[in-house]
Amino acid sequence: MINGLVITHGDVGRELVRVVEMILGPIDGLSALTNSGKSVQELTDAIGARLSGPATGAEARTLLFIDDFGGSCANAAQLAVAEGGRDLILTGVNLAMLLDYATWRETMSAGELSRRLVEKGREAIFLLGPGRED
Repeated sequence: MINGLVITHGDVGRELVRVVEMILGPIDGLSALTNSGKSVQELTDAIGARLSGPATGAEARTLLFIDDFGGSCANAAQLAVAEGGRDLILTGVNLAMLLDYATWRETMSAGELSRRLVEKGREAIFLLGPGRED
């Protein structure tokens, strides 16, 4: 199984997970972590604990969904993943990515799924409204 960990500033990640579960029902292996009140090292340690926790078997992999590239969440995720080397980081998380993750995580490899999710995330972004032609 491919686990998912949504790491964001504030409660953004928790709310995204809550909405995914409101739409699809409970998703085993999907959780959220906030950077609120944590240093980069504390966040790195918290991520590492989730990656090596009892719910993560030897063959399991985790996709880390980050809200913004280059911020403390992304930096901590990179540090945590560098220690284990088998997990993948996706930045710019949005609802479309998480819904697709929940739908396909049991039928695709982590590499295939991560590439699909990056594309799905991009496809979900549109410029709408009458002023878009300016």
